[in-house]
Amino acid sequence: MAITTDIWAVTPSFSATLYRDAAVISGAGDVTLKTNQPLDNGAGYKILFTCAGDATAATFTITGYKVGDLTQSVTTETVDGVDTDTAISTNYYSRVTSISSDAAVATNVSIGNAIANGTALPRARMKGFYFVGSAGAGSVTLTLNGNAASDKVLLSIATPAAVESQQMALPGDGILINGTDALASFGVLTQTTQVTSLTVFCG
Repeated sequence: MAITTDIWAVTPSFSATLYRDAAVISGAGDVTLKTNQPLDNGAGYKILFTCAGDATAATFTITGYKVGDLTQSVTTETVDGVDTDTAISTNYYSRVTSISSDAAVATNVSIGNAIANGTALPRARMKGFYFVGSAGAGSVTLTLNGNAASDKVLLSIATPAAVESQQMALPGDGILINGTDALASFGVLTQTTQVTSLTVFCG
């Protein structure tokens, strides 16, 4: 989605029921969602399907816009249902047009996101951040175009083992989130569970 202000903030929020509370799926078709745009300014998450029982007979189809895709093309992705487990999308979505199932599911299925997969930020400059930490040491990491071990680390900050808050302004013009694909550049911001709140300032 288009960035409409010079400086904007992202405060990630993680919940297994961000998009849908746990409930059975009565039949094939679109699933009613609580929200279809989890964050502003083109940021977003991977989508997590939590199945309380056997949902292997169903395939879920996500239709929406990927983080960092400047072509604004609609993307369609399928995720297979699982048995008493979680399944997750490959893509990070800034906006979801629809999520559908090709079959009824008799067990509860919730749709949300997970802290382990982080928050995707579109092409921008990261200017600074503010965090609240718990009693355990944690970390905040920004990687380019994903969160795999092979991805380029743009920023890695260790947070102290103390219940406190800190704010940091990055020097110069900040960190440019700029991948090799000019039309599909994005970074992934990950935080450990010890970081109980995080706000990132971009522009």
